[in-house]
Amino acid sequence: MTMKDKVQKAVGGAREKLGEVTGNRRLTADGRAQRRTAQVREVAHDLRSKARGLVRDTQAKRRSRRPADPL
Repeated sequence: MTMKDKVQKAVGGAREKLGEVTGNRRLTADGRAQRRTAQVREVAHDLRSKARGLVRDTQAKRRSRRPADPL
C-alpha cells in the first residue's frame, strides 16, 4: 500500500465520520467513496506485489532446473 492510499483512506474515513456527525449526506457519501477507492487501490497494489513475487519465484525455479552447459 502506498502512502498516498493510506492518506486517502484516512481522509475519506474522516470525511465520512464528519458527514455522519453533521448529518450531511453528501459529505458522508463522498467520504465513503474516497475511503473505498483507497481500499480497492490497496488490494490491487497487494495483488500486483504478490503476482510479481510469484513470477520471480517461478523464473528462479526454471533457471535452477536448466541443465548445466557442457564444457
